[in-house]
Amino acid sequence: SACIDCVAGKHVDVPGSSSASACIDCVAGKYVDVPGSADASECIDCAAGKYIDTSGSADASECIDCAAGKYATVPGINSATDCIDCAAGKYVDALGSDDALDCIDCVAGKYVEVPGSDDPADCIDCAAGKYVDVPGADSSEGCIDCVAGRYGTDTGSARSDDCIDCVAGKYVDVSGIAHASDCIDCATGTYVDVAGSDDASDCIDCV
Repeated sequence: SACIDCVAGKHVDVPGSSSASACIDCVAGKYVDVPGSADASECIDCAAGKYIDTSGSADASECIDCAAGKYATVPGINSATDCIDCAAGKYVDALGSDDALDCIDCVAGKYVEVPGSDDPADCIDCAAGKYVDVPGADSSEGCIDCVAGRYGTDTGSARSDDCIDCVAGKYVDVSGIAHASDCIDCATGTYVDVAGSDDASDCIDCV
């Protein structure tokens, strides 16, 4: 009788095989989509950004995308755990990413502290009274206080210019202030005629 091909997903590399059971599965992470393969080298790696965790795969469509928030740079991986989290400060909202460069920085004004973020909504606004002027911040500590003499009312500020001077007649001597009401009146008998004062000593005695 005629020799029978091993089915797609399998190979046999010795002559004289007498049973389909002699056909060997392609290992996890690989597939072969044609019958009759004669060597393990004919099994094809799943592309970078994908994995397969079972043996004997017969088609590239059986390769599974790395989840959003993750990527894989090497082909032929055999477990979801081989997919790498995007670093803190970044996210990726697409499946099957194959490069760390696919991970997207949180925009200026925001940060994310955990790796593996899969949505821009995971990026957190800097608190009022703070800003961050570079993308990709990976900690709330990356948010910078508005300097003494200024305050910031908005969350998610991306520029120091978003910080607002205390008005003339007031000062504030600490950084990171979030409300105009935190600006302190010059004491009775003193004044300051410029905005943005940062110390009580800026208040001048009335003559």
